[in-house]
Formats: sequence, structure tokens, C-alpha cells
Amino acid sequence: MELRLSELKVQPFLLISQKGLVKYQSPGFSQIFFPVKSGDPLEQYVHPEDRKDFSAWLRSLNSKHADGVAIKHLRLADSSGRVVAAMVRPEPLKEDHIFWCWENKGLRAEGDYWETALTPAMEEMFSSILDGAFLVNIEGKVIAINQALSQMLGYHKLELIGLPVGRLFSDDPAEIQRSTRRFGLIMKYDHVQEANLTLRTRAGEEIEASLNGAVIRGEGNQLVGILAIVRDMRESKLMRQLKEKTLKLEQAMEELKEKDKVKDDFLSLVGHELRTPLSNILGYAEYLAQGNLEEKEKNDFNQIIYQEARRLARMVNEILDMSRLESGRLIYQYVLTALDPVLKEAVDSLQVETEQRKMTIHLSLGFGREIWFDRDRIKQVMVNLLANAVKYSEPGREIWVESKEVDQGAMVSVRDQGLGIAQEDLKKVFEKFHRAENIEHHAQGAGLGLPIARRIIDEGHGGRIWLESGGLGRGSVFYFWIPGTMRDG
Repeated sequence: MELRLSELKVQPFLLISQKGLVKYQSPGFSQIFFPVKSGDPLEQYVHPEDRKDFSAWLRSLNSKHADGVAIKHLRLADSSGRVVAAMVRPEPLKEDHIFWCWENKGLRAEGDYWETALTPAMEEMFSSILDGAFLVNIEGKVIAINQALSQMLGYHKLELIGLPVGRLFSDDPAEIQRSTRRFGLIMKYDHVQEANLTLRTRAGEEIEASLNGAVIRGEGNQLVGILAIVRDMRESKLMRQLKEKTLKLEQAMEELKEKDKVKDDFLSLVGHELRTPLSNILGYAEYLAQGNLEEKEKNDFNQIIYQEARRLARMVNEILDMSRLESGRLIYQYVLTALDPVLKEAVDSLQVETEQRKMTIHLSLGFGREIWFDRDRIKQVMVNLLANAVKYSEPGREIWVESKEVDQGAMVSVRDQGLGIAQEDLKKVFEKFHRAENIEHHAQGAGLGLPIARRIIDEGHGGRIWLESGGLGRGSVFYFWIPGTMRDG
């Protein structure tokens, strides 16, 4: 992570040139130690007894063969003569050094321990831990952080060193204090128990993590701090999500298999449905070609051929329309015209079928105004709904057609006294290739009329179509609504 010195307010550090001149001091350094002047040699703020040792140490840092001393114990003195014991941890930059400083407060034993323990070899080993890791001293401050945790949280490691450990988990001062106090209790009771907690990144994101660790003791069994290991639980969460997605894919595959089976059944059905009217047309046409028929027989045969040809044309048109809808090639021609006359035309187009089955269609057309819609397509929807009502009702039954204004649009309903639809099939009847089981044996046609009607209403007119039924044997009511605010399509 890139180190942004201007954002390090709390951390006590100095930016020192290779010649040992002070280039920058953090606000935290001024508060914990004392102010120093930019451009001054840092050596003049070192206790006179430590200056020779400091100069040699600084030269070793600038050497190509630097031994990488991790922590240096120094005594700093201000102009008034006040002496402050400090532990200094150098961090090389391109042409400068950052001196990270902690006040020693007389805890020389602790300083000696970490000065000895944090050797370059130990730091390299510490940094290579794949999980996030950090060290906390007995004051509850972070004194080391590895690369994995630095990347996880989005900080340069020096931005966190010297801060209360609670800062890893929250920005709230009260919560920082509580979290830091918990680490104090861990050290007091000498027991690090696995715990789930939430880390907070530089960007404010919260990361679920588990914490394990060990209390560290120095010579003479003296308490010196805690080594904590945190594992990012997002990876486990990712695995759970991956399993969930895999399960969903498996379910989708099963659905695709089911749809493939339905599609195969549909193709078989279509083949059968196309053969039936063709066979009738050919059969009765052969009778007519043979001649020697009475006039009534000729009329009857011609009527059958006409009806079967219409049935065949309707199925072919449905298949072609569905193909155009699937490929986005169905073209709509919108006109501003009255809706009720179009509904009346759809009813009249089924007069032959209704008369043959001795059925009555009652009209209650009350919409009564002009709106924009595709005249032919809405008539097609209406014919499909009426044809279903006729096909799935016993002879002699009645059908009611109504139109009225609802929500500034036109709502049309077709109510029958037919077979009805089971509750579990209500939504499926508008699906492509689907047929309710209770009506399969009564059905003729490719079963595409309702799916086509739904797409004409939904996609072509921005409306909606739905079905209500009291259940098997209780008839059905189909509704569709199209907006009255559409302009020129």
C-alpha cells in the first residue's frame, strides 16, 4: 500500500534525510515527545551520551550492507533538557528514512525484548504469514503488522503501527477504547480464545474475520504482548456463495431438461395436430373429386374442408408469430381507434364455431373511446381468448365479454363456464409449450395462443394479462389491460 504521510496524524514519527536532517514531524510525535525544527540535525535532539552511538547507527542505515536493525533504543532531549526514552524503528524510503517512535516510559524490559525479538529474520517470517497477523504490546498498541493484514485493510503498515489495537476494528473512539481494553483482559487472563469479529478497512468496509493468537512472555515469564492471527472469513463466505450458485445452476439445468422434454412433446404434438387437419382436408377432397355426391354432402364436405383449413392456418400462423416474437421480428402497427368495435369483430369471427356448439356470447362493451393500439394484434389476442373459452366449454354454455375503463386504460375480460384451471396451473398457462394436464385430452392446436397473447399485451402494448379460476369445473376468467396513455406506439 502507498504510504500517505499527511494522513498519519496520531502516529509518532519523523521523516529523516540520509544526512540525518529532520524533514517532517508528525503531530503525534510533537504531542508524545516534543516539537523539533525542520532542517535541524536529529542528532542535536539526541542525548549527548547517545549521540556517538546514534551517528554510527545512522551510517549503518545508509550503508548498502545495512544489517537491518529493527528497533533502536535512544534518549531524546529537548532544549529545556527534558529527557524522554524512546524506541525507534526505522523504515527506509527511496531517499529518506521514517523513524517510528514509541515512548519507553521506563519499561526497558519490554523494549529490550522487542528490540531483540524483531530481528530482520523474524520480521521476514512474520511478514510471510498468509493470514493477517499483528503484534500488540502491553499498552495495547500495535507494534507490528504483516503484509497480508495491511493489504486486507487497505493501509500501509506504518499507518497502523503505534495506534491502539481497537483502531483495527472501529473508527468510533468509545469502541476503540473498548476493543483495546479487551486485549488488556486477554493479556491479564493469559488466554486467547478463538473469536469472530469485524475488521474495518480504510474505505470503511467491514470484514468478517476470526481471531486466534497467543500471549507472549519474555525473560523471567514477563508479559510483553500478544501475537494475533486473523483469518478473512470472506473466503469461507465466497465458498458458501459458490456452493449456492452451483446448486442454483444444477436446478436451472434440471429446469432446462424439463423444458427440453416439454419442447420435444410440443414438437410431437404439433406434428400430430398438423397431420389431423391435413388428413381431413385430403380425405374429404378425395370424396369431392370422385363426384356422385348429393348437394347436401358436398356442402357438408366443403364446410369441413374450410374449417380444417382455417384450423391449419391458425396453427401455422401461431408458430410463425411465436418465431417472430422470439427473434424480435414481430412488427406492430399502432393506430388511434376505438377498441370496442375490434372486440365485436373478434366475437363475430367465431360465429360459426359458437353456432355449431350452440353457445351464446354476451357482450357488455363499455370502454367507448379511442386509444392507440395495434388493431390486428389485439383482435388476435381476443380471438385466442374466445377460442379457448369455446374449446374448453361444453356445448350450450355461455360466455361473457366485457370492456371498461380502469386506471386510465382499457380492461377486457372473457368469462366462461368451461373446465376451469387448477390453482397450480394458473401461472403456467401463459408459458410457451405448456398445457394444463386437466385439459390436454380436450385440446386442439399447438398450445401457443396464450403465450403469444401475453407477449402481445406485455411487450407490444405495455399492458398485462392474467387469469382467474375457481378451480376445476368452475370456469375461468381471462383479463387483459392496455394503457390508454400510449401515443403512436
